[in-house]
Amino acid sequence: MNNNVLNQGKKLAAAVFLMAAVVVNAQAQAPVPPKDPRPGIERPGPGPDALKEITTLSGTVSKMVTNDDFVYDGFYLNSNGGSVLVKFPPHLGSQITALAKQGSQISIKGIADVAPNGEKSFRMNSISANGKTIEDTPPAVPETPPQEVAVTESGTITDLQKNREGDAVVGIFVDQTLLKMPPHIYQQLGQSLVKGAKISFTGFKKPDNSGEVAERKLNIVHARTISVNGGKEYSL
Repeated sequence: MNNNVLNQGKKLAAAVFLMAAVVVNAQAQAPVPPKDPRPGIERPGPGPDALKEITTLSGTVSKMVTNDDFVYDGFYLNSNGGSVLVKFPPHLGSQITALAKQGSQISIKGIADVAPNGEKSFRMNSISANGKTIEDTPPAVPETPPQEVAVTESGTITDLQKNREGDAVVGIFVDQTLLKMPPHIYQQLGQSLVKGAKISFTGFKKPDNSGEVAERKLNIVHARTISVNGGKEYSL
């Protein structure tokens, strides 16, 4: 009789152990729910596909601005909220520079944004002035695509183009040619990029795109190979 009781006790203990193992294993495999952010830590903001509200700004045009190719792509607007950088697509430059002249009163519909340097900016959807409205429409597709023009040049570096913060080179002036390269190439060439240095390069000239207005008439070349001061030639 004692043996029967002992055997039943062993079976019961084994069953309890098995059930406990199943529960522990299930808990280990169950997904852990994400924790709420700690107090004071905000959840990530809306992604790039989130809906963005269109608002209206009105004010006076104070100054036109250009991109790194010296093509107009924005202007500063003096409004009740202070000075705001308004950005527009470069292919609308000829229309907007004719309508939004310095000192003119305009109304803009668009989306509030922040420039990479933290500056308050406003991306236009439409601009209205003097009874005329310019909509943000895509550029017209040319019947004949522009042909790439290969160039081979040499000369002397006359100046270096810096970014808006003034802490990085974004272009090399060789007389009336503005040579463009990937950012890491400027860093690798380092101290060799100085005014007066001799430079030779090959590349392709940027075509004149319809609707763009340039502040300066330059030959913009995207480099493929480069050599500085007669040194080694590098492929980009």
